[in-house]
Amino acid sequence: PSPRFILDENVVILAQRGLDEYGNPSPMCEDLIQRIIDICHTLVVDDVLLVKTFDQLSEMGYHHPQRGPHLISTLSNAFRTAGKVHIVPGNAREFDREESIPVGSKDDTYLVRLAVDTGAILVTTDGALRDDLESCGLISEYGLTVVSPEQALGLL
Repeated sequence: PSPRFILDENVVILAQRGLDEYGNPSPMCEDLIQRIIDICHTLVVDDVLLVKTFDQLSEMGYHHPQRGPHLISTLSNAFRTAGKVHIVPGNAREFDREESIPVGSKDDTYLVRLAVDTGAILVTTDGALRDDLESCGLISEYGLTVVSPEQALGLL
């Protein structure tokens, strides 16, 4: 089966702003989203991530003049095309050892649940989250793949 990707909403924000994770002008996150959709890989969301993502997309301050409207259109089309987006009904399920997520990354528990529940590749700019999941053993225990946008592009 083709890879499935969970995009942390920060990746979508950076795509919309036309920036990389360090705040420099870059089309990398937008390219990642476009390539995932073009190659027919699947984006995975649950209700929590869906709401967070579209709440961010609707924030006018986040729009790059050229990229913002294009990204919204691209994602909207993906949602209307069969097989492009897998929506996990409701919220992703809790999992054993969820309590082992370090305190600094607890606010991202919904993303980790979705990755554990679906086995999809989690793409995030949050290096601390990647490090925390490695250090507490969840990456190895659940076979999670947690990558930066740049690493995700390398997987395509």
